[in-house]
Amino acid sequence: MFARQLLRHRLRLAPVTRLSRPSQRPMVRFASTETQGKPFPTSTAAISFAAGLASAAIVYWFASPSREAPSPEPTPAKSSSILDDKSTGVRIPDLDELGLSDQVAYAPVPTSEGVTRQLNEHAFSLLGGGNLVRRYDGTQLGSNDPCEDAFVHGSFSNPFDKKGGDWLTWGVFDGHCGWQLSNLLTKQLIPFVRRSLGDARPENSQLGDEDVQQALKSAFTKLDDAIVKSALETIESDLSFAEKARRLEAAYAGACALLTLLDPVSRKLTVASTGDCRAVLGQKSADGKWTATELSTDCTGATPSEIARIQAQFPDEPDVVKGGRIWGMQPSRTFGDGMWKWTAQLKERLRDYYNGLSLPSAARYRGYKEGPYLTAEPLVTTTQLPASEPSFLILATDGLWDAMTSAQAVDLVGRWFEWQQIGGNEPVKPPTADFGPTVLGRKKQCRYEEQKTTLQDDNVAVHLVRNALGGADEQMVRGALTFRYPNSRDIRDDITVQVVFFAPVSGKRQ
Repeated sequence: MFARQLLRHRLRLAPVTRLSRPSQRPMVRFASTETQGKPFPTSTAAISFAAGLASAAIVYWFASPSREAPSPEPTPAKSSSILDDKSTGVRIPDLDELGLSDQVAYAPVPTSEGVTRQLNEHAFSLLGGGNLVRRYDGTQLGSNDPCEDAFVHGSFSNPFDKKGGDWLTWGVFDGHCGWQLSNLLTKQLIPFVRRSLGDARPENSQLGDEDVQQALKSAFTKLDDAIVKSALETIESDLSFAEKARRLEAAYAGACALLTLLDPVSRKLTVASTGDCRAVLGQKSADGKWTATELSTDCTGATPSEIARIQAQFPDEPDVVKGGRIWGMQPSRTFGDGMWKWTAQLKERLRDYYNGLSLPSAARYRGYKEGPYLTAEPLVTTTQLPASEPSFLILATDGLWDAMTSAQAVDLVGRWFEWQQIGGNEPVKPPTADFGPTVLGRKKQCRYEEQKTTLQDDNVAVHLVRNALGGADEQMVRGALTFRYPNSRDIRDDITVQVVFFAPVSGKRQ
């Protein structure tokens, strides 16, 4: 069977968020010159009457009824160096346990088994989803700490026909300047989309592709306006400083977003994208080869259509797009990033009184004026899924696309699919394990190399990530995972991947 087990529960919308939120050390996606008990008394032998009085006072203080006398305890062997707080059970650490040494003991490096565990730490596989969706897999591998990516997947009620089948959705969010906004999108974007779809008023009671596309554009921009344009109202409100800060932090951060909606009845897949996350459709053609079709356009300062749009919007600012960036910011369409959207006056007020970011750098980008230079309005496409041949959707943050092309990703998933069809029991590796010296740094970052392709993972999203890091070159993969934040950011980004397999129409050719 294609699926190894059957999950019997019914899919519902299940946003997936990061498991921990340690203090943030942001890795930004822009270029800039600016960075962002009580005392324990001791006594000595009395040598004078005054000293004796002092000792008596200390004894009286310990015996005073205002303090509960500790129950007698055996005197510890190291009572002179180890202090215990009997009320809390807190014990001062005994550093003698560290021993004596004249050599450095380092943290262990990942083993081959440890690599597999790390790649699968946030992996999931779900089977079914109606007659159309066979299965979908996902995973996430952080490079930032905490990871700034987030994702969502699940189903929601048909927005136009209450008796119709549920719609399915998958989304990936790539945060920058922090994780706060990408995390917020996992909880807020779907409700805004559902409200917008419910408010759609199609002509002649027939909902067309353009109606769904417009509803998505409206949802994205309304949510971003609620996050960004509310800043002035927030700081002038009667809210506490802490409440104001909590509302502002999401607007200080930014996020690219890729959201897909599937209507199982019509077999239409709608993709909305802001930023450089990417959706790619893989199809098996009549000759048995897998072909890649990009369903989204990377929205960055290096995309010709985006450059033309921005330059036309700001004709008096010749340096607005330079080096593939918009005043230092790589994505041209994002949620948040208020410092690229607010007026100069508001930004200065936020910097003076509400810890606003000092970016983009006024020293480096002297031609910067008012903006807004970025927008959250997505580019939206609608695709009819093929009826006669197997197909699949890959959606991923740019951490994957930094390491491989769309065609390479489709080829990898196609190979995995065919490997699973014949059982997928035996790992497939190249005939040689000698890949030469391992190099990671300015000379070479993590990158997929076809001669290192391996098939060994039950989860296809994990399969993509492993091959992006080095595939069968275990020393390369172990090295990529040995570097931790912040050093890891020089060789790999956060990576989030979801892959959805679609079934042909029943009775059609397979």
